[in-house]
Amino acid sequence: MIDLKQVNIDSIAEDAILISWPDVIAPAIAEQIVFIKHCLKECGEQKIIDTVSSYTSLLIYYRFDLITSDQLKALILKQLAVISSNKNPQVASDIIDIPVYYAGWDLNEVSDLTQLSSNEVIDLHCKHHYTAYAHGFVPGFCYLASIDKQIQLPRKATPRAQVPAGAVAIAQEQTAVYPMDTPGGWHILGFTPIKMFDIAQQQFFPKIKLGQIVNFTPICQEKYLDLGGKLHKEC
Repeated sequence: MIDLKQVNIDSIAEDAILISWPDVIAPAIAEQIVFIKHCLKECGEQKIIDTVSSYTSLLIYYRFDLITSDQLKALILKQLAVISSNKNPQVASDIIDIPVYYAGWDLNEVSDLTQLSSNEVIDLHCKHHYTAYAHGFVPGFCYLASIDKQIQLPRKATPRAQVPAGAVAIAQEQTAVYPMDTPGGWHILGFTPIKMFDIAQQQFFPKIKLGQIVNFTPICQEKYLDLGGKLHKEC
């Protein structure tokens, strides 16, 4: 349980407030961030311009001509009080299941570094339910945590010039799916045929929303190809 007395609310610009939690990766913090974001929607798009989430913070941009800093802080404090009294309603969140063909370029290397078999690495990656903490790096890239301590490794010493879309990878406590072809330095365990975002009517829709729970499920090569996956030559 996170002590809400450790939560700081600071005005960092005339149109921005930063809420900061203790610097730890914790599902309780993610739940509080998602809950406050949900409550801010009640203010209306006219007042709240945008919000930016991380593992332990929420940055809020607002229309200072429509709502003052003090009014917004009061609203935030009210929602924190609701959380503290354990009366906060649960924000509906679907569980996302992502099928993975575990034939990643780094699977054998991860096996060697962790002194586990490839099957043990796969089992440890699949057995956890991951919380979606933050979006970043590129559109549709969602940071998920936390992976089992037995397979936690630092980023690769030399990043690849290109990682294909759909690569499922790990680094430190985190796991993620690369949503597009991009450079990357995480250890690739496998590939998913699932798209990480859609664009419709000039709007961007990430597959994984913040606060959602993500599961990874192993599939065979045949199933992977049937779902539209592609085989990738290592680069």
